[in-house]
Amino acid sequence: MRKATVDHYLHDLEEELRDLPPTRRRELLEEIREHIGEALAEIPEGEEAEVRNVLERVGEPAVIAEEARERFGIRRAKPGAREILALILLPLGGFLWVIGWAVGAILLATSQVWTSREKVIGLLVVPGGLLPAVLFGLMSGGEVCSELSSNGRVISETCSGGMPVWLAYAILAVLVVGPIWTVFFLVSRMNGRAANA
Repeated sequence: MRKATVDHYLHDLEEELRDLPPTRRRELLEEIREHIGEALAEIPEGEEAEVRNVLERVGEPAVIAEEARERFGIRRAKPGAREILALILLPLGGFLWVIGWAVGAILLATSQVWTSREKVIGLLVVPGGLLPAVLFGLMSGGEVCSELSSNGRVISETCSGGMPVWLAYAILAVLVVGPIWTVFFLVSRMNGRAANA
């Protein structure tokens, strides 16, 4: 448990430091890893609360990254046209022959504003944006019925296709809410970083 907590902290720190030059980033990460290791050496195994106290004393990853940027004279990447276009194309680009969504995905993936984790969330929550919701709505019409008759009498009638209405609405809700939530998530992360820049 201790290792997982420390690894998670160091991963978050590395994400925050991604705009530093690789050598500076490695040096800082190694320095903090050593500092945490020394502090944890004095704590008995199984003291999860103490591990969290050590990490709190080290500092929040975002604060450490901001101090490092100031020390090395590096400006944080600011949102621009690339990010705005990505936020438009991710939910709506699928309607442009799906190429629009792919362009939005590339813009998101190459942006310096979002972390790797945020990019993965942006790309995997309902790929294609709102297009799958529209296609699902059009294709989940209803039941298809066929009759087997002999001499004008109906012998049997079979209905297939269609799904329960509640299930169709649930799937449609996920397909609509997913892309919209993704955009709000990415906007909130982008605005949070812009406010701290």
